[in-house]
Amino acid sequence: MNEGQFDFRRVRRRFRRPLRTGAGEVEAVERILLRTRTADGHGYGEIAPWPGFPTESIETALEVLRSANGQLAHLTSVVAASPALPCLAAALSSCRHWDGIVAWSGALPCAGLLGEDPADLARKQAAGFRTLKVKLLPTTTIAEVRALLATFAGTLRLDANGALDLAAARAWTEFVRAEPRIEFLEQPLPVGHAGYASLGAAKVALDESFLTPAGLDWAGPVVVKPSLVGDWDAFLAWRRAHPARLVTYSSCFETAIGRQGALWLAAQDGANAAVGFDTLGRFEMDGRERHAAGPEARGALDVSWEQFWAELA
Repeated sequence: MNEGQFDFRRVRRRFRRPLRTGAGEVEAVERILLRTRTADGHGYGEIAPWPGFPTESIETALEVLRSANGQLAHLTSVVAASPALPCLAAALSSCRHWDGIVAWSGALPCAGLLGEDPADLARKQAAGFRTLKVKLLPTTTIAEVRALLATFAGTLRLDANGALDLAAARAWTEFVRAEPRIEFLEQPLPVGHAGYASLGAAKVALDESFLTPAGLDWAGPVVVKPSLVGDWDAFLAWRRAHPARLVTYSSCFETAIGRQGALWLAAQDGANAAVGFDTLGRFEMDGRERHAAGPEARGALDVSWEQFWAELA
């Protein structure tokens, strides 16, 4: 991708209800959608940072895009030279692989994201979800998770979003390791916390602490967010070199462009772990989703991406 042009559009998406995590509430997200134009055609990507992850901000990404003045070669060289721009690198990767992404017609098992509505569990079970992701809030107790296990016959994943102290992380880790139907405890401690050394890696998954494979020193599971992982070709090379590692994939609440690309990347893995893409229908109606919700995350084949882009205006 040495020649060509690009353009971009900034969008803001508000949640119908603020998304509560262990790290606090998220009311809205900012996104930049990228379109490249080369002799081979159009490519699409999405710059989708997420709160709590050490990536570039939307404002930094905009500064880089504006400085490149629509010249794709310039943008590509700047991003390739800076490991501090993983969201931009992921978006350019999506553009580069768009022909394969747009043709992807597969389906991946999807973990359901359990909300705070008491009726949400029954809805997830009726829909056919076999894995549920539970956000650990400061008020969540082990007794509540035990009660959930008694009601739900499938498996659980617990996500603390880095909000636990070391004592609480040890208690939750002990519980998770003793319960075979809990796959892992995700990001119990903040990024860089020294306590990870004493927790150990068994059934403790890194999410915010993973980001990209560079310099990773962790034997346990990792949660990959394709929109944050940097250059996709570099990531896939790392994955091929570490086929035995437990890896699962998770959404950053992307629009249809980012979701289609992220699912394609997850599908290249060949692993059977459920992906965390139960993110549809959570925003105010803005016309920026095209995929079907459910216990299988499927590619969207009946979308005119040119029309989708035009509607963003």
